[in-house]
Amino acid sequence: MTMDSPSLRRRHPSLLSSGIALGCLAVLGTATPALAQDDDAPRRVGLLLDAGAPHGIGLSAVVRPTNWLRLHAGPTTNTLSIGVRGGLSILPMDTFVAPSLNVEAGHYFGSEYSEVLDWLGREPSATSEAIRDVTYNYVTGSVGLEVGTKSRFNFFLNVGLSYVALTVPDPTPLIQDAAEDDSVTSGPLHVRATIPSVKLGFIVYFF
Repeated sequence: MTMDSPSLRRRHPSLLSSGIALGCLAVLGTATPALAQDDDAPRRVGLLLDAGAPHGIGLSAVVRPTNWLRLHAGPTTNTLSIGVRGGLSILPMDTFVAPSLNVEAGHYFGSEYSEVLDWLGREPSATSEAIRDVTYNYVTGSVGLEVGTKSRFNFFLNVGLSYVALTVPDPTPLIQDAAEDDSVTSGPLHVRATIPSVKLGFIVYFF
């Protein structure tokens, strides 16, 4: 039979404490990455606010189902009319600063655009009557630069081209004024144009 010496017995508590400490460190080491992963988990739902030309100001709900795809939809205004829009962005790089490819389509409901004449310094006339109930649709393609794409809050700048289809229901006064001939009449006027587009905005993700 052998018996522990006093020195060996004194070491048992120390060895036990060391084992418990190492176990705690191992648990902490395993839990810390998991906690960090929860903190860094990408948020997928948020709000987008932007302003630009020619389509004014917009507020949209944002959903990002994957790291490389973002969808948005919401109301817009160009200060003369109210509209709606929807679009998507492709984010090929999952980095803090990243490029983007963007497509957006929208519609502005009928409104009075005679205030444009005031901006141009023209006096109201019969021409103003023709700029009522004007509607237009548009499709925009752009490239962008985004800062903070992996964070909760990010800015973006988009530059591209916008195809606009505008309809004036009764352009007769406009045409008579331009031709200086009251005998001229016309049906609805449809205008198509491709114009530059620029937009600056930010996104806040909540969930």
